[in-house]
Amino acid sequence: MKWQLGWMGAMAWALDACTTDPAIEDGQRAAEAAAMASEIVGLAQAFAAPLGTSGDNVMAAERAAAVAQAAFTPTGCTRIQRRDNALRVTFLRECNGPYGTRILDGTLDATVSLRGSQVEVAFAGELRTRHSTLRPALNVTLSPLPGSFQADYAGNFTGVGARGTAVTFDGRGAATLEADCVEIYGNAAVTAGAGPWTLLIASYRRCAGGCPMSGGNLIINRSEGTQTRVELTGGVNVSVTAATGVAETTTVPCGG
Repeated sequence: MKWQLGWMGAMAWALDACTTDPAIEDGQRAAEAAAMASEIVGLAQAFAAPLGTSGDNVMAAERAAAVAQAAFTPTGCTRIQRRDNALRVTFLRECNGPYGTRILDGTLDATVSLRGSQVEVAFAGELRTRHSTLRPALNVTLSPLPGSFQADYAGNFTGVGARGTAVTFDGRGAATLEADCVEIYGNAAVTAGAGPWTLLIASYRRCAGGCPMSGGNLIINRSEGTQTRVELTGGVNVSVTAATGVAETTTVPCGG
């Protein structure tokens, strides 16, 4: 399996190297930006403790810490410190997280606050995953549903994607956090490569395998009025259609 993943990754990079159309490259970067956003929003699942019938911010943080301790694997790969309702998760060695997030390293800060029947998790810190480096300043507000959480997110992050491109993302949207899959929607101002542009995440769904599921769609809107459309066709493959109508199937790094 490791050999297969390595071969797939090498093929993805080889195909990327052949891509010279700036619009196609922007489509790749849009897919990476959406993936990075889904990683941060998806991390809220690791702190999504049951609210119970009573409590305050400190009690909510205590419950969230207990959930987070079990959410990152293998057991013992994190040290979680709490001060009032603020948690600091230090990854002591490579950890796995929600929805196929792999090789977590660095430090993640999460401040937990009650908002009536909701819980808000405010993220900060510097986090490295298999495919990106993330510095979030993003709030995720969780509303419990039967078997899942509805989430609203707002804020920004900066980072570096797997292809070495610096990314800034400032936006808001909604998400559904299920046991095995996270799906996000929203709008953001993005700078990546030759940007800036605005990104509409019509849908982006990723599950335990870590790659986007087929059926997702992203739209890049530029200030001059042109659009690039990105269709997520499942796994590493994406189909990018430039404003000229030229379409190309390309790849983005994802998965374990």
